[in-house]
Amino acid sequence: MDYFSVADKLLGVPYKHNGRSKKGVDCWGLIYLFFKEIGYDLPRGDGFRVEENWYKKNPKRYINGIRSLGDEVGSFVNLQPLDLPYFNLYKNVITHTGVMLDDEKFLHVLINKEVRIDTMRRRFWKAKYKGAIRIKI
Repeated sequence: MDYFSVADKLLGVPYKHNGRSKKGVDCWGLIYLFFKEIGYDLPRGDGFRVEENWYKKNPKRYINGIRSLGDEVGSFVNLQPLDLPYFNLYKNVITHTGVMLDDEKFLHVLINKEVRIDTMRRRFWKAKYKGAIRIKI
């Protein structure tokens, strides 16, 4: 399957906290929609509303949710399509993830931005990378 053509359907969708549709998505919403497009039904979340500053009250919430989907990959040199790389963007808390489209490019959305494709070759992403999950599908 050409994962870039799936990603094309989601490019430009705006960020929306707790968003789970093409009207707006957060990181988890993007993962949910991407996998739905390729025929896999992932959980929409953990069943509880995500507050704006969730990472202050429960900093492990997001990483625990991601880890529930599969197995740790480790180094970014081992990434493959459909892996979920995760990043530490705020005070040593995992708050961001995306979906690998090949061994280098990934689809993601940042707060107040739109869904886009980026590369693990960028120094910024290498520095913020903390691991990845290989989903059991």
